[in-house]
Amino acid sequence: MRPDDKRPATWREYLVGGAALAAALVINQSAGRLADANGENAHTSPDLLLAWLPHWDTSVLFIYGFTFLLLWLIYAAVRYERRRIPRILWAYAILVVVRSFFIILTPMRTPPDHAVVAGDPLFAVFGRFLTFKHDLFFSSHTATPFLAFLLFRGPWVSLSFLAISILMAATVLIGRFHYSIDVFAAFFITYAIHKLEAHHIQYVYEKLTGIRRD
Repeated sequence: MRPDDKRPATWREYLVGGAALAAALVINQSAGRLADANGENAHTSPDLLLAWLPHWDTSVLFIYGFTFLLLWLIYAAVRYERRRIPRILWAYAILVVVRSFFIILTPMRTPPDHAVVAGDPLFAVFGRFLTFKHDLFFSSHTATPFLAFLLFRGPWVSLSFLAISILMAATVLIGRFHYSIDVFAAFFITYAIHKLEAHHIQYVYEKLTGIRRD
């Protein structure tokens, strides 16, 4: 444990982190709807990797695997990174905003013969507010656990998120929810976002919270 880990996060840090993520999710809603509208009129893209990979119905993993990820992410943050929860919320807010920008810029149609999730009750209640049919570039199922891998400091905890990221990448490819470029780009863009936030956008967080971050 680092010495400063004993200091609890302040209410102001939680306010900044929580408000940033809430605003990002609102932006994601608008961007997702726009991506869906544009995607309906877009063309599908040839993909050499998808032509080689098997095609299975991975809808259960797509929905419930991602649900497990979110629950594990929340538990791990509370259990192992409680003081850094506001910073984690802030980092995810930036990821969501950047991805919202990308899905608007790159309208694409979901690969043909993709697995169907629309009839699932969990997706109907929660999932449809987080993901959309044609919000493709880049894959949030891949990026979300990969960012956790970069943020969490416990070796086995961070490696668990890396394993989930690889599993989710395989899930969306084999189920034809994404093109291969959506998945592979997610790793590079998420890493770039993490570094950009740590070295530049961190200043904004410190100014808003009045706390110098570790």
